[in-house]
Amino acid sequence: LQFLYLIGWARGTPRTDTYASRVEGGGRAARGTTMFTGNKSFFSSTRRGGKITVSKQVKKVYLRADIPCGSEACPACQELMSELGNDVATLEADAPAYIVPDTNVLLHNIDAIEAPAVRNVVVLDTVLQEVKGLNRAVYDRIVAVVRDPEKRKRFYVFSNENHRDTACQERQAGESPNDHNDRKIREAAKWYQLHLADAGPKVILLTHDKANKERAVAGGMPCMSMSEYVTQYLKDAEGLLDIVATATSAPNERAAGRKKIYSEYLPRAAVERGLLTKALLQGNLRQSATNMHEGHVSVLMPSEGGEGGAKKKGSYKEFLIPSKVMLNRCMDSDVVAIKVLPVEEWTKPSRLLRPDERKNLAEKRPRAQVSDEASAVASGFSPTAEVVALIENRRKPVCGSILVDKNAEASNAGIESVLFRAVKSNVPYIRLRTRQTEQYKGKRIQVAIDEWDANSPYPQGHVVRVLGDIGDKDTEAEVILLENDVPFYQFPQKVLDCLPTGEWHVEASEEEVRTDFRHRCVVSVDPPGCKDIDDALHCHRLPNGNFEVGVHIADVTHFMKEGTALDEEAQKRSTSVYLVDRRIDMLPKLLTENLCSLVGGEERYTFSCWWEMTPDARVVKENFGKGIIKSRSAMSYYTAQDMVDDANDTSEIAMGLKGLLHLSKVLKQRRIEAGALTLASQEMKFTIDMEDSGKNPTDVTEYVHIPTMSMIEEFMLFANVAVAGKIEREFPKWACLRRHPAPTDGAMDSLNDALTTQGMPLLDTSTSRKLADTLDACADKNDPYFNKLVRMLTTRCMNQAKYFSSGELERQQYWHYGLAMEIYTHFTSPIRRFADVVVHRQLAAAIGIAKRSDKHMDQDVMTEVTGNMNYRHTLAQHAGRDSRNLFIGYVFDSFKGGKTIPDEVAYVTRVLENGVTVMVPRYGTEGNVYAEDCGADIDVRKLKQLDKVKVRITLRADAQDDVSRNKLVYSVIEWVEVKRVPGHANTHGAEEKAAAQPRIAPVCAGAERKREEVEAEDEEEAAAAPEAKKKAKRVGNAAPPVKKSVKKVVKKVVKRKRAAAADDDDGIEL
Repeated sequence: LQFLYLIGWARGTPRTDTYASRVEGGGRAARGTTMFTGNKSFFSSTRRGGKITVSKQVKKVYLRADIPCGSEACPACQELMSELGNDVATLEADAPAYIVPDTNVLLHNIDAIEAPAVRNVVVLDTVLQEVKGLNRAVYDRIVAVVRDPEKRKRFYVFSNENHRDTACQERQAGESPNDHNDRKIREAAKWYQLHLADAGPKVILLTHDKANKERAVAGGMPCMSMSEYVTQYLKDAEGLLDIVATATSAPNERAAGRKKIYSEYLPRAAVERGLLTKALLQGNLRQSATNMHEGHVSVLMPSEGGEGGAKKKGSYKEFLIPSKVMLNRCMDSDVVAIKVLPVEEWTKPSRLLRPDERKNLAEKRPRAQVSDEASAVASGFSPTAEVVALIENRRKPVCGSILVDKNAEASNAGIESVLFRAVKSNVPYIRLRTRQTEQYKGKRIQVAIDEWDANSPYPQGHVVRVLGDIGDKDTEAEVILLENDVPFYQFPQKVLDCLPTGEWHVEASEEEVRTDFRHRCVVSVDPPGCKDIDDALHCHRLPNGNFEVGVHIADVTHFMKEGTALDEEAQKRSTSVYLVDRRIDMLPKLLTENLCSLVGGEERYTFSCWWEMTPDARVVKENFGKGIIKSRSAMSYYTAQDMVDDANDTSEIAMGLKGLLHLSKVLKQRRIEAGALTLASQEMKFTIDMEDSGKNPTDVTEYVHIPTMSMIEEFMLFANVAVAGKIEREFPKWACLRRHPAPTDGAMDSLNDALTTQGMPLLDTSTSRKLADTLDACADKNDPYFNKLVRMLTTRCMNQAKYFSSGELERQQYWHYGLAMEIYTHFTSPIRRFADVVVHRQLAAAIGIAKRSDKHMDQDVMTEVTGNMNYRHTLAQHAGRDSRNLFIGYVFDSFKGGKTIPDEVAYVTRVLENGVTVMVPRYGTEGNVYAEDCGADIDVRKLKQLDKVKVRITLRADAQDDVSRNKLVYSVIEWVEVKRVPGHANTHGAEEKAAAQPRIAPVCAGAERKREEVEAEDEEEAAAAPEAKKKAKRVGNAAPPVKKSVKKVVKKVVKRKRAAAADDDDGIEL
């Protein structure tokens, strides 16, 4: 009851010393105070020797008569509050009414409750605790309103469960827990009504529960729904009714006379008993972003004790929920209770493509028809279950647009029934009842789900807010950020207050404790136009013939102290997020583009790793420490490549770059020989017409890599490995590391089957070295793209790389499969990743230049921190993928008006029962091909994975509100016969060839990423060719001016990666 303590009325323990001393038997009680006791009963269960014992427990609670009502209209309570010293937000004396919402009203109407017009709200202790248990996000929002220092909303928390006259501790005979809570709420509201009878303001109970309302009215308690309250008391609050959750279903979906579509949820007591006896299981529901008709529930299964009776951590088991009916109105991220079906009824995941994911298609699912679990699993059947209860609703508001319902029923009040379609296909249509249909047309809106009746095909919802026009780039970017839970608000003032002020310069005290590298030829190599430069390097030839090589990383922790508001905000965000046309920073721009950016010609603080290396890249000596640099130049990849290619350039910078390139090639070859994977991703760049006011992309082409990109990446990887080893040796129980598990058994089976049909060797995943070798062997002399395609599909079969705390796992589990490294971490990008900030602090403690952080040296805390970093990192990847899809859609806008899109070569990446998925290399995109969209001479169901085809792309006529790639219709017009001739892939030749070609350096368009160790973001894991760090201008940055004298269209190129797959986990990042 954290904020009840804040206001001083937590259970039996107020903030003042008066009551505490009285409980202990001494001291002076507040004037008029009388203490009472009551009993609170509950049931607990224990398991011993396999036997479950359920017993009734009785807890003595202290009841009081001196808990004030919080109203300024009550002199007695105001005097009592003053005497007890409680500074609480009080209810206004001149308010026309005080409202007492029940639990469901708060849960479903939090958007309306937060509106400025809604004031003077009594939040009961009973309601608060129910909300906390059912939806933590809503609970946190209520806490934020209560804690508002300006007390603008006048919310008052009343501890009704500790008041003598409202406690209702004991349940009555035959009373369910829900009915008991409803009675507590009615009693508290009734007490307020009687207590303030002569004070003026009316007390109104807000409820949407019919039975609760009937009992309240029978007891003489004024009762309303939220909409009735808004209509009667807040008439001037424009638009507020549209964000009020409806108390009843739409007219054509009411329960009367309709057959139930879904099963009713089991009562809470039955669920608790079922979970206790293991008749039911609890887990998190996950759904693909493109399929709302099935899902998977991950359940943590208990494990037997380890050796010597040690407690062993359980493992997760996946259960398939094969249909919309069995999902039973639950959605992605919900916590659910499931009942496992008999083995005979187990089935397999769907093999259908759905033209409209929200419409169910008839599908004949196979059944296991065996009673033996092992036999069913061996035959490809999945453990199958059905949802029987929603335990925790974790749904967030969703973004999309309305579809006008042709059968809409308008009431006399002008309310129209419309359907809302979310941008994500795993969200069902949502029915809205609104008076503002016309205002919502052509707009992106955000909608919250209120309820979903068992007899209704659609959930009921309400509009939270209007985001903007469909197709507007700022609006669509906001949709992407909201859908992926990316914090993109402006940095709060308390965060900005942590930043340095005035003109910054190197301090003398820092010069005394830092290594001075200002005499070394330090340079940075980044994408053109990069502003947030977080790494630089130097390479100096020593008299003995060896090299001194330094990797210098921005010293973010010098400016961001642990425990400050800045540190907490960075931990919350955990990563910068890169969209095609903008960047959402983890840190304020003063740090990212100024004080921590290693720009040319400026002195900067660094955290450095430097080594003495032999010409064959063997380390003679290793050093870590804080440093000071003055970069000689902030170079682009292309400028650096030109310098190393020029044999006549013997300048200090050129010779340093040539030394770095030589050593990087040795390091890379050594990694590959150790088994590091060279995977692939379809990295794309967008060409943007700068004379177009909307800056729409006009083309998309493949991005070409050059050796200087690999040079930077190799030294970033090298530094990360060195730091990982250092912090793990010093702190073996809590070092922040990154691991990449080997592919799971059977992960490559489908791809290997496809390779067999193409006459290619099978992939061997027993070791990363064997996988690398077999990938090299999967090359086709007649089709150069084939090997890249296989590498991209291999990426999708991989597990995701994850951050972890070293104490969580055994040492052998640290292995990084993709990089073929025993230990790895992230150290080189603290400007954009919080993981690197944690590692910087741990490294500083490891080398003895900083105190150990209690926070980052605690295994439990580190587990929580790494969990948030993994969550944020995954969603940042999804946001980047969605942005690329959006811009591919913008590219095809140029074909509107009847223009023909040229036919293109494509490859089949997935084969299902009624169609295939194809990849089009020309545009770096994928799309579904349905059997009915192809000509009579083409049967897509006969195509095989990895087949080469020719496709025709057209714009869907009814896609006015769809600006993403989903507006495209793909059809196969020709099967391309290719005689596969196995060869051997040259994984290095492409870069060398690209370096020899004439280049025009692209202008940075704001979302450029550096090719560092970021390791391939969507396809991700191009382990030997990790993806480039995305560099971008923040939202609102103006583009470079275009000279009016230039008549031709100015083009700029944005390097981006295409969306790797239609599935959620389309790739991994090392």
